Amino acid sequence: MLENILQKIWYSKNTLYKFLSILLLPLSFLYLVIFYIKRTLTLENEFDTPIICFGNINVGGTGKSSTLLSLLTELIKVKPKLVILLRGYKGKIKYTHKVDPSYDTALTVGDEALIYANSFKTFISSNRPAAIKDIIDSENPDLIVLDDGFQDKRVKKNKNIILINGNRGLGNSLLLPSGPLREIPSLAFKKTDIIILVGEDHTNFKFKYKNQINQIDLFKGKIVTINNGKDKNFLAFSGIGNNDSFFDTLEKNNYNILKKLAFPDHYQYSRQDIEKIINTSQRNGLIPITTEKDMIRIPPNLQNQIKYLKIKIEIEDEGKLIKRILEF
Repeated sequence: MLENILQKIWYSKNTLYKFLSILLLPLSFLYLVIFYIKRTLTLENEFDTPIICFGNINVGGTGKSSTLLSLLTELIKVKPKLVILLRGYKGKIKYTHKVDPSYDTALTVGDEALIYANSFKTFISSNRPAAIKDIIDSENPDLIVLDDGFQDKRVKKNKNIILINGNRGLGNSLLLPSGPLREIPSLAFKKTDIIILVGEDHTNFKFKYKNQINQIDLFKGKIVTINNGKDKNFLAFSGIGNNDSFFDTLEKNNYNILKKLAFPDHYQYSRQDIEKIINTSQRNGLIPITTEKDMIRIPPNLQNQIKYLKIKIEIEDEGKLIKRILEF
């Protein structure tokens, strides 16, 4: 409930939600002070192994995981000993842990870690510097890729890449909790090497920030679905950072969505949740469909009754982007 309200405050143009964002400004100022004091007092750790970071300025819903999955397939051709490190958000394990999809679950390591681990050597940890040291000692990687961590000053990165969702942009451009931003855009752009804009630029991000990003390489990403809805009727549900983006993608690819269910980001589905969705779908002659990330969080014995949308991100000038990423 709270997450839905915040999303509307951050991204809606409704006068009421704009007023609510103004009421939250004192908390945003407090957040700003704490964030930059913490950054000032944080010591940076430098490592011999190259480290690149894919992150966000705003919280959730930029298409980062899908974009990174697409790019890792190309990066590993050049860096075969590549390792990916992430926090394992919403997972119980906090120490450095090598993810094994044969026995780890979304409850222990988080949904994103499991998806990565199906194709790439993947580690999770709540302590990035300590995890990087462990990974270097145990794996001797030729590249470490961070999923998130753009704001983590403890790790010196060789390349910082941020992702912007074309539909959302930077929302109302305010800091948490008045807006979705983790830090001031102008300062974030100064430490950014590459921007990937996912989807059409409906918020005019490139124009609004043209003076701040004119020295940064910007690449465009397009969401491509592997399958087509073929005009069948569906019940769509998801618990990701940007549920509306999932619903929009379905509808643009001929999926006739008659019912939508939006859950909080990284929502852990109970058996009762999924059984209710399946029963509702059957009563109304609908096919239940969700995201690949959500599928990981569905009880295994019910997954065969749910469809999921397989997508990939196609990058314009992908070869140029890969080359730019690996220029250390």
